Amino acid sequence: MQKVQFIQQEARRQGKRVYRVDIDFKNAFNAMSQAALSQVMRMFKIPDVDLLEQIYEGATVRLAPNHEESATITFNTSVAQGSITSLQLFINALLCMQTVTGQNEDISHGLQIGKDQKGDNQRDENGYQFNNIGFIDDISIFADTLEGMQTLLNVMQEFTAWCGMQINVKKTYLLVIDDDKKRREQEPVPLLTVHGETLQAMNLDDTCRYLGYGGMGNGNMRATKDVVRQKIIAARDLIKCHPLTPELATELFTSKGMGVFHFSAALTEWSGSELIDVKRLCVQAYKNAWHLPRSTASALFISPKTHAGKERTLPMAVMTTHCPWQ
Repeated sequence: MQKVQFIQQEARRQGKRVYRVDIDFKNAFNAMSQAALSQVMRMFKIPDVDLLEQIYEGATVRLAPNHEESATITFNTSVAQGSITSLQLFINALLCMQTVTGQNEDISHGLQIGKDQKGDNQRDENGYQFNNIGFIDDISIFADTLEGMQTLLNVMQEFTAWCGMQINVKKTYLLVIDDDKKRREQEPVPLLTVHGETLQAMNLDDTCRYLGYGGMGNGNMRATKDVVRQKIIAARDLIKCHPLTPELATELFTSKGMGVFHFSAALTEWSGSELIDVKRLCVQAYKNAWHLPRSTASALFISPKTHAGKERTLPMAVMTTHCPWQ
């Protein structure tokens, strides 16, 4: 997620255009061909592939095991549900897809990033140039030209056709990262295709969701902040007339309300006024936990225990614990 944000910020700073496509797969976990998965594991020199193949070849399921009309079902796709190895096996396949895509070294986001901003040596020596990032089955690809982006999409199509996965075109979006308003108005909406279907192009101020974060192509994370605020309010109101002890009610709010703030804090920039607003909501929740009116002094919950306060979890404390320099 940080890489996505960084590319958006650098594209704006350098006044360049970058094409980004967020790819969605249809039922990705269950569509992977077991034969393709075995070939991927051998390519990565993973041991005991034969053992895994024997396990999967002998795996069957019956919906009604003791019923005479129930059929025995075998599988040639997917991985075992609930198995501790399943996720790693699936990730190996996605890593292979990213490796194949990354072999197109002449295609990347094209931005000059790094301490050395001169020349092209950073591409070979520092590895700042890349054309894809991924987390589990969420993959985004980047290119600085339409031709390059279509090439990457073609590579993705070939790989998914080989392994049995399918790209969900209706949920795969093109985002043009470009702050130059005049250039956006003069150049037509890009046409990129997957399996003959044209990808939907999002506007720069449309909200898109990636890895649980809602943001815009211009880097605005307002959508994420709105969701966080709404969930904190819902958690606050949940304990308004609770039958729990104050300690349990506080723990409930901390889990449901502050938990969602924890998730967003590391990657979302909050202004001082926004943090003050979230802090106000949190203090109201802590008062609810103790069945206290809103008019009660807030210092009781804000002050540290050394000053006779309860020292409850507040937004600024969460933000500072996420700081990378600490």
